[in-house]
Amino acid sequence: MQTQIFRDTIITVFDSLRAHKLRSALTLIGVVIGTGVVVMVGAVLTGLSARVAQITERSAPNVIYLTKEEKIGPSFRRPSTEERQRKDLTYEDALAVAALDGPLAVSAQKVRGSYGPSANKATMTARGRDAINPLILGVWENFPDIVSVTVARGRFFTETERKTRAQVCVIGAGIARQLFDDVDPLEQEVRIDGRIYRVVGVLAEASGEGVIGSDELDERTVYAPFETIAKQYPEIEGTVIVVRAPAGKMDEVIEQATIALRLRRNVPTDAPNNFGVNRAEQVFEVIQQIIVGLAAIVVPIALAGLIVGGVGVMNIMLVSVTERSPEIGIRRALGARRRDVLSQFLIEAVTLTGVGGVIGIAVGFLFAFLLRFVVNFPAAVPMWAILVGFLTSAAVGLIAGMWPAARAARLDPVAAIRGD
Repeated sequence: MQTQIFRDTIITVFDSLRAHKLRSALTLIGVVIGTGVVVMVGAVLTGLSARVAQITERSAPNVIYLTKEEKIGPSFRRPSTEERQRKDLTYEDALAVAALDGPLAVSAQKVRGSYGPSANKATMTARGRDAINPLILGVWENFPDIVSVTVARGRFFTETERKTRAQVCVIGAGIARQLFDDVDPLEQEVRIDGRIYRVVGVLAEASGEGVIGSDELDERTVYAPFETIAKQYPEIEGTVIVVRAPAGKMDEVIEQATIALRLRRNVPTDAPNNFGVNRAEQVFEVIQQIIVGLAAIVVPIALAGLIVGGVGVMNIMLVSVTERSPEIGIRRALGARRRDVLSQFLIEAVTLTGVGGVIGIAVGFLFAFLLRFVVNFPAAVPMWAILVGFLTSAAVGLIAGMWPAARAARLDPVAAIRGD
């Protein structure tokens, strides 16, 4: 008996939705948009995470950065007072790490310029033009063997050029466009903070697949011999040691390098390291935290659209109760209980928003498909976005339908049949 009543209730719900197609569709818009945005946000955030992982694996696999402070690359946080007071890593420290038998390759690195916006910018000019915020990296000649650096034209500088402090450089594709336009940059002269350098190579164009500024960073990077940069900028005392470990031996190489630096820096046995040991993957971990933070902000905003949709559902259900008073009265007269009427209108509201949720999820999947196959962005709809979108849409329908359903259940059968 109860099963039959439930089946009749479901049939009545869908008959009502079909009888008011336009009204139902307009009511669904808010729910579809809210659910769709949640799924889209989930797809984009998942794609960002996958893209960062791809870039890390492609550009810096098994790479370790030994630094003065506990940070890597861009300054994701401010160093502590203790970190600022540490001794800088030195060129001799880099030579000591390079002498170990574990690493595949090691390079010292000095940085002039900034990874992000900063007042302390390097200047780079040629042919009366200025490069925008160039990032000057003084490295060893084997740097392309450590971090993926592709020279599209010309070559990287040699060991001889490094040791003789030759003023040569390899420039990013964006720098080449800014300074030389259609002119071949090779063997042209540029000025870096007033010093003349000869361009011996031009890096490949950025892949276009970067995130959070990585492509822009690649485009404005300039490589020069370490000794040349050290001579030009004696005030830059700090040195970063960049190490490439064999596959599967990252921990072993980190242990070797850590022991070597602790001995050189006279770190007591019971004291922590007074230098930073950073994996390239740590950038991925930091960005993952940023992505989680973005999700915590954006998803509730998207869910607000579902609340708007819920208001529409409540309004339409109240109208429906008024219009269908005779139907409700007849059902009550034929033996339907209050809870049967209550169930009918609650199921109708949940079905309405549930259908909107399903459509919104489908829209989100279409959006992810277009990003993946048209824009070549690795978007993927995560399960949490599907569950959050659908369950929230159903919950909105349940809450929004509660008052209209209770109002319908309280109607007096005789008065309802008369339409009072």
